[in-house]
Amino acid sequence: MRFLQFLQKTLTHHRGRRNSQQMVDEQTNTYLPDECWEWVFGFLINKADENLSSLSLVSKQFLSITNRLQISLTLKEEARPFLPLLFKRFTHLTSLDLSLIRNHLYLDDLLCEISNFPLKLTLLKLPHRCRFPVNGLQVFSQNITTLTFLTCYGTFFCNNDLSPIVDCFPLLKQLNLHHPLVINKPNFINSIHCMLSKCPCIQHLELRSTSFLTDQLVDEMCLFFGKLVSINLSGCHHLTETTLFSLVRNCPSISEIKMEGTSIGINTLEHSGVYPQLKSLYLGRNSWLSDEIIIMYASIFPNLQLLDLKVCREISEGICEVLRKCCKLKHLNLAFCSNVKLHGMNFAVPELEVLNLSNTSIDDETFYAISKNCCRILQLLLENCKGVTMKGVKQVVENCTQLRKIKLGRFRLSDENRKLLSRHGCYLC
Repeated sequence: MRFLQFLQKTLTHHRGRRNSQQMVDEQTNTYLPDECWEWVFGFLINKADENLSSLSLVSKQFLSITNRLQISLTLKEEARPFLPLLFKRFTHLTSLDLSLIRNHLYLDDLLCEISNFPLKLTLLKLPHRCRFPVNGLQVFSQNITTLTFLTCYGTFFCNNDLSPIVDCFPLLKQLNLHHPLVINKPNFINSIHCMLSKCPCIQHLELRSTSFLTDQLVDEMCLFFGKLVSINLSGCHHLTETTLFSLVRNCPSISEIKMEGTSIGINTLEHSGVYPQLKSLYLGRNSWLSDEIIIMYASIFPNLQLLDLKVCREISEGICEVLRKCCKLKHLNLAFCSNVKLHGMNFAVPELEVLNLSNTSIDDETFYAISKNCCRILQLLLENCKGVTMKGVKQVVENCTQLRKIKLGRFRLSDENRKLLSRHGCYLC
């Protein structure tokens, strides 16, 4: 942003000093084509809309360029009369967010109106807690055929509302049905089965907080998950490790599973298979997870690169065995695991880059183990850790030479110590 402010100030200053002939000569000599500016802006904006707004104020040329770079738009109720102007201005939109629309009575009409514009949308977010707009989506899909991602949050579903999705959006790859509100649960399940059986392209499925899902229902769905890459079943509190094993057994391409806040660990199941395809596993807020269970998972999923176990308070020394078995692990979240212990980590963990130990009871011995064995660590999160000492922090910063970010929360650092740590190239927050 400092660069943008400097650029704007410089342009304004020079415009005030030049005469018209000088401006013509300078424009001729220093003109950059729009393609070059687009390349530069690609580095500056980093997909942040506020940066686009700042750039658009510099000049008409920049305004024109940023209009083309705008690929996402969030519509509010007040913007509906200006749809023609908005879609004429932003011609390269691929994402449309309707989640802030409050008047759901006219949602079908709104979707029909949007379908009249030559958009190539790939992502559509429906308003929160709306009735699923079957008629509007059917009209919408007649002209906008490029949709691959549909998000429905807290949507009311009736009868077989989901069935038309297949015919409307045959290219659909990502479907988010977070916290569906359903009157007839058997009908909803049947419509999901019907949709999945006719929609083989689905790769990412989100069914968070679908409270009536059971292990048996998910096992039946697995028959249609041939191309599934990721699934989010967090908050489905009836699901157990039976679902976890069904997914990895039936989905050869699955690389990410989220089952936070479920019933994993209540009934421990012995399992001897190995599933190398799984790379990311989120099991946070599962109160029954124990050392024994996570050690078993480490043997079953040896290629894990991300493991999230936040708020699993029964986990203790077993995490060291997990680190030993999962030698490709890059990201480990142990936040709020109040009993976790890393003292037994007396072996190299060469791939670990991000370690979250916030709200744990770590001590200097833990810092010593990290500093000796986690040579490639980039980020270390230590918020609200009462056992943190300056001695331990220094050990890690001095020995882990690639460390770039350390989050200490409210831990007080003197100016001298802050400068000392900063000299090692470590960002403190």
